[in-house]
Amino acid sequence: MNQPNPSLQKKSAARMSAVQELYSLAMTAEAPDAERQVAALKKQLTANKSEQKLRVGNAVEPNYPLMETILSGVGEWQAQIDVRLDSVLDKDWKRERMSPLLISILQCAIFELFFHKDTAPKIIIDEYTRLTRSFFGDGEVNFVHGALAGLSKKYHE
Repeated sequence: MNQPNPSLQKKSAARMSAVQELYSLAMTAEAPDAERQVAALKKQLTANKSEQKLRVGNAVEPNYPLMETILSGVGEWQAQIDVRLDSVLDKDWKRERMSPLLISILQCAIFELFFHKDTAPKIIIDEYTRLTRSFFGDGEVNFVHGALAGLSKKYHE
């Protein structure tokens, strides 16, 4: 039987945590501070399996450096990320009608796809599609998958 890869679980947890932090910032209009956000989460999750499971869906601590990279990267590349995000929106998917959580998912994914090319595009698309399924139904999941796949094809080929 295949055992889960702890390194991959930590990366998935980092992505989930980064999305949640961006969403929280969107809801509070608080200024982003990746280092502070990661330190606060680390304090909350260290050696606390029940809080880890509640927060990231698995009893594992996030890959904190990846989480900080995503958060600071989304802030640094915000304008370029939003241009790419806006390029996949249409009459059915308008930013002003989208959940801030869905926008946070797309922003993190677009950052990783284009500005932090540490992971293959297919893996990033799969990760964020799976993450979307944690919060949304098929419509949003299909939209995220299609938008990321379309952007990847447009900019990586």
